Amino acid sequence: MSASVYVGLDIGTTSIKVAAVTKQLETIFERHYAYDYQTPHNGWAEIEPDTWIKITVNGLKELFQQIPAETVKGIGITGQMHTTVFVDKHGFSVRPAIMWNDNRTKKALPAIKQVLKSHPKSAHIAKIVSTGSPLASLLWVKENEPQQFQRINKFLIAKDYVKLRLTGTYTTDYCDASTSSLYDLHTNQWSKEVQELFELDKELFPAIRPASAVIGELTNEICERLMIAKTIPVISGTGDNVASAIVSGSFENLQPLISLGTSGVVAIPNRMQQLKSKGKNVAARITEEDNAIITQGTVQAGAKINSWWLEKILQTEDYAGEQQEIPQDLLGENEVFFFPHMNGEKTLFADPELRGAFLGLGLETGRPEMYLAVLEGLAFGIRQLFEAMKNEEQPEYFTIVGGGAKSELWIRIFANSLGYPIKRVLTSQEAVHGAAILAIIGVEGSFTFPENEAQLIQPDPVLIEKYNQQYKKYLKLTQLLMRFGGDDK
Repeated sequence: MSASVYVGLDIGTTSIKVAAVTKQLETIFERHYAYDYQTPHNGWAEIEPDTWIKITVNGLKELFQQIPAETVKGIGITGQMHTTVFVDKHGFSVRPAIMWNDNRTKKALPAIKQVLKSHPKSAHIAKIVSTGSPLASLLWVKENEPQQFQRINKFLIAKDYVKLRLTGTYTTDYCDASTSSLYDLHTNQWSKEVQELFELDKELFPAIRPASAVIGELTNEICERLMIAKTIPVISGTGDNVASAIVSGSFENLQPLISLGTSGVVAIPNRMQQLKSKGKNVAARITEEDNAIITQGTVQAGAKINSWWLEKILQTEDYAGEQQEIPQDLLGENEVFFFPHMNGEKTLFADPELRGAFLGLGLETGRPEMYLAVLEGLAFGIRQLFEAMKNEEQPEYFTIVGGGAKSELWIRIFANSLGYPIKRVLTSQEAVHGAAILAIIGVEGSFTFPENEAQLIQPDPVLIEKYNQQYKKYLKLTQLLMRFGGDDK
């Protein structure tokens, strides 16, 4: 094998993915390695970060047993956003990493937001700080574990800790920095106001590099562990949502992306550095010259509601069979509605206590109506997110990726609920491949997308009108639910 090969790493929430591709994005190696994180107390989510190092090294070792190291020109990386690692002056973790889905800071959030709102230059950060944010997690350690806090030399995001162990360098990228609640999007640097307001030493903050920047090489020690004679450049990398947007072509075509994974993510790119009032504005900054902003919002339950309904409630794994039982003429006519925010909501309602609901149940309601309501509920929730964050220009289409995109029925529901064509790329497109693209850009200086086999699912004008009426009902029911929830508190 003489062709150049580029490696992508994805440090996910419950698995690490290792992939190797050619410049044409032909996958020549791909493995998933599952792992578990700890929940030592109710609402907590932690992990010993060296778990990632062990798995990553073993994964790379397996890769190099099949692919000659001299053909690998670069390693790109992506991963879960927000998950915060606290390292000492020797580069070792002082306590378990606090993960993005950790809720221990829930009670502290109102006070943190109030402090941020009190200063004009940090008021915009108050809108995005949430449980699991690096700011909230840092302040929790400072307040509750002062001795451990004194030992912290740098905080890093999950993928950045892996980079540290692979290369010995302390860096993050603009995506993870700008979503940390510690960054000023107006000045494009760490927020001096946040550092002063919360008495956080500026030395705690790592250097910020563009996503495709080469930040170092594999250390000699890592090369010995991998049993390779040649060191390899490692790229700065980016958060998983931006990596997914990269590989989907969203930045190239400036079209919105929907990711139907563990969570349901809407990502809307623009090159004008437009900061939206709703959603999380992420500085993608793939190269030094790049000013692209991606605005993202999340339905936290995402495609997980599909497996919840089928496996936990119906106790079946026959996804296709259950979907085939839904009559086609029920689309746009369903009288049952489902509110999909089952485990809190951060973007539209900023309520971590929010829970899901069925509405419109009758004695005639059966499995098909309830299952269709679940699928439609997420589509309506995604549409509501999009409409709150959209660009002034109408999109030409939406790209949908993730496990939920495999369902023909769900894609059809999304096309008609949104009223736009849905592009579904038939070749494998995951965040790990976005990481590999960053390696190509970092080493080669540019990347040209190969022609990918894609399917464009067109909406039906009759169904669009039906779903528009259904969506209006969904919004009214949402208002009633939120009013009920507010009175209840």
